[in-house]
Amino acid sequence: MTRIVVIDDEYLVVEGIKALLSRQQNDYQVVGWAYDGIEGLSVVREKQPDLVITDIRIPGMDGLSLIETAKEFCPDTTFVVISGYTEFEYARRALRLGVKGYIDKPVSREKLFDVLDDVRKDDGYRSAHEIERLQDAGIQGLTRNDKELFLGSSRKVLALLKEYYPDPADLRRESYKYLCLSGDILMEEQPQADREEMASYKDMEKQNTADEILRYSEKVLQNIARYMKAYQTGSSHRTILEVLEYIDQHYQEDISLNELALKARMSTAYLSVLFKAEVGQSFIKYLTGLRLKKAKSLLKEGYKVKEVSEMVGYINYRYFCDIFKKHVGQTPHEYKENVWVQ
Repeated sequence: MTRIVVIDDEYLVVEGIKALLSRQQNDYQVVGWAYDGIEGLSVVREKQPDLVITDIRIPGMDGLSLIETAKEFCPDTTFVVISGYTEFEYARRALRLGVKGYIDKPVSREKLFDVLDDVRKDDGYRSAHEIERLQDAGIQGLTRNDKELFLGSSRKVLALLKEYYPDPADLRRESYKYLCLSGDILMEEQPQADREEMASYKDMEKQNTADEILRYSEKVLQNIARYMKAYQTGSSHRTILEVLEYIDQHYQEDISLNELALKARMSTAYLSVLFKAEVGQSFIKYLTGLRLKKAKSLLKEGYKVKEVSEMVGYINYRYFCDIFKKHVGQTPHEYKENVWVQ
């Protein structure tokens, strides 16, 4: 299945493409969308899609600039552009960036699927060589302890395996081989990791359909990623691994140590001591550091300071600015200006 992100400033265009692709559920899945270039870049970074369909003229950052920037962290993603404009300069830049297709507005079902068919016929799009190359990238993510690279590459490997091996038996075999390889590499790096949380032949054999195989594979990938996160913090405690995973997924919410203690089924005082012992810093310090790291990344992408404050969990804008300056040494506005000047 090809995972797609759609970016266009016209709501009806986005919804229309989503509706057309939803009818081809076995071939395409829209995993994200956006209505401007800056938001679109963030969605592409997060989702690591197989294909991006973007308008050229969108606010915040034009489509071709988005493509150029996204290729730095999504080198394997395919791009298709849509536009009501046919200026030569746009076409020349698109070709230089390796754009695989062009759809002129208004977008119709015929135009959309003609381009998508051309993309899928592209030599190597689903080739064994591409799978092998992505496997190497996933392994690099493991050895470098780069969780995002590992997960992004591994998900693409599994998606390509599903297309390359339509027979569930073949898909089970090849997916299991990749998961075992990943688990073995992790165990070499972290011998304390629980082997039972890696790929199990017995459990894999219970998965009868392609979707079941991919769901089970995703579970194993998440277990591996959790240990990668643990390696960064130095923790190997199962409860703390689960707490760290929850924080990473909900840092933008108003989460508290009391809430985490309830989920972990232990007292707040004990979790506080255990967290600091395992992670090396208090819960508040860890959460603040994570939020500020995310905030700096969003500021670099061009978001407004007030937007960033809310996106990383600080409803009180003034408090966010004070915390940012205290830890970073400059205000969010100063940080943003210095980034863009550079």
